[in-house]
Amino acid sequence: MLSYESREPDISRIKPTIAVQPIGSMEQHGSHLPVSTDTIIAWEVSRALAEKIGALLLPPIPYSCSIEHSSYESTIWVKPSTLYSLLRDIALSLRFHGFKALIIVNGHGGNYNLKSVVREINYRFGRKPLTILVDLGGMYFGSRYTEDIHAGFHETSLMLYLKQDLVGELTGDFKPEATRDFLDYMPIDELTPTGVWGEPSKASREEGGRIFERIVDEAERYVVDVLKKLGVIG
Repeated sequence: MLSYESREPDISRIKPTIAVQPIGSMEQHGSHLPVSTDTIIAWEVSRALAEKIGALLLPPIPYSCSIEHSSYESTIWVKPSTLYSLLRDIALSLRFHGFKALIIVNGHGGNYNLKSVVREINYRFGRKPLTILVDLGGMYFGSRYTEDIHAGFHETSLMLYLKQDLVGELTGDFKPEATRDFLDYMPIDELTPTGVWGEPSKASREEGGRIFERIVDEAERYVVDVLKKLGVIG
């Protein structure tokens, strides 16, 4: 598989036409998960997806629109306009090199602007490259009424499967009496005293493996369907 660790002659010889761009975050994930949790999950899903569809795996973007976590010293965040500008420039670089598609794999649930970013790139540049969003949060968090949003059962299970050595004691269970849209109005530390929104104590490595495989399979089906319907692949 070609990636940002490959050498220039190999990339030039094979000439991939699809690129996969993981986006994570650097933000608190309770006391039991690393601040790179979103980046690790997005990268691992992107790696598996790129391998399945024969794409070039780009290096992960480790910063996101994480202002809701800004009360924590571990959190680094960027403005929505910054993230848009970076992705636009990546898309333009890929267009210059003749890439036909850019797959954005988003691992941070707070990047609500990405759907607008994808539409802007596709409409402004005539789908050259065709830009597709794979939103991991939407896959395993579900609706605004979900009770597992941040550093809870799903993310902890995934990290136990992907990077068990980085996971600490499974504590901090907390379910705020609010829906996740309240993060539009107030920071997460005012909603949960532990920085957790969910139940990490119920997580398991086995469940993490099942969640990961389901996400990768769903992502592949979706991406291939869009690529075929829009004539990028046969």
